[in-house]
Amino acid sequence: MAFQKKDLQPKIAITMGDPRGIGPEVVLKAFARLSHQRVCVPLVLGDFNILTRTAQALNLKLKVVEVAEGFRNFQPESVPVLSLSRFSGKKSPADIPFQESSRAAFAYVEKAAHLAVTGKVQAIVTAPVSKEAISRVGISFRGHTEYLAEASGTEEFVMMLAGQRLKVALVTTHLPLREVSGLVQAERICSVIEITNQGLQDYFEVNHPRIAVAGLNPHAGENGLFGEEELIISQAVRRVSQKGLFVSGPWPADTLFYRAKQGEFDAVVCMYHDQGLIPLKLLHFEDAVNITLGLPFIRTSVDHGVAYDIAGKNRANARSMQAAIQLAAQMATKKRKSQNLKTNNQNEEK
Repeated sequence: MAFQKKDLQPKIAITMGDPRGIGPEVVLKAFARLSHQRVCVPLVLGDFNILTRTAQALNLKLKVVEVAEGFRNFQPESVPVLSLSRFSGKKSPADIPFQESSRAAFAYVEKAAHLAVTGKVQAIVTAPVSKEAISRVGISFRGHTEYLAEASGTEEFVMMLAGQRLKVALVTTHLPLREVSGLVQAERICSVIEITNQGLQDYFEVNHPRIAVAGLNPHAGENGLFGEEELIISQAVRRVSQKGLFVSGPWPADTLFYRAKQGEFDAVVCMYHDQGLIPLKLLHFEDAVNITLGLPFIRTSVDHGVAYDIAGKNRANARSMQAAIQLAAQMATKKRKSQNLKTNNQNEEK
């Protein structure tokens, strides 16, 4: 990545994730790797004591700096932190109280959403939290994607997982598998295809995206032999194709992802969570990025969980966090340039 002028760098809020998990470790490792090629003005929403202890334990040449709300340009080796919790810096991750850790993890996300909705940041990058842990302390939380959509009043949004060789977008996200069939609806599938198409154009410089749509049932239903959901999917594909989009399907999922990996398609629209994430993680377990398309702001995330079992052991891989920060900065920069171009064109027309 190349340097940008500081006044052009996007402001990005980075949540620390669950204090009991690997979030603090991957955030700091990503900062260390990006310290001399930073293309954003970052602000970590988390815990100053935990990040300070973690940086020392990892022997990273980073200076954790506590700041009040607001963004400033620091030296590349600095990690500016808006501390929204205050845990003891002497405690290991496992010693942090479960309930307090879960509430803090949600507070970081809540603050990030507020900063984004009010326009104080152009992007959010989220470290992992446990949906189960947050829910167990009485907070309604199905995941970052759904929460940020609700916080921003966004009705139509798409969860995309992106790697260099494969990109998948989901029609349904965090739901029991038994509920998926009833939510395979033409309107929703059309929306996912169109938002995915726009996202590929806006952020990945694909002028004419080739989008494949997976069937729900084995062999894409075998013309109704194994299910009728493919009739609904076919209806959606035809409807979107009539608008000029390059979309095809429904294709049998057992061969589709190989075809996408070989370069036949730019993205695959999947009917349910694991249909897309299993092949995505097989190819990009360490460097995939979770993107929420359709929000009024940019949001990327790591594509892994809290990994409580290795927290505090210097075993966490930070490649996904590093890629998430880099991609968020690139997306924010492209969005700003696009908006400036649109404004200039409108002024010229006047």
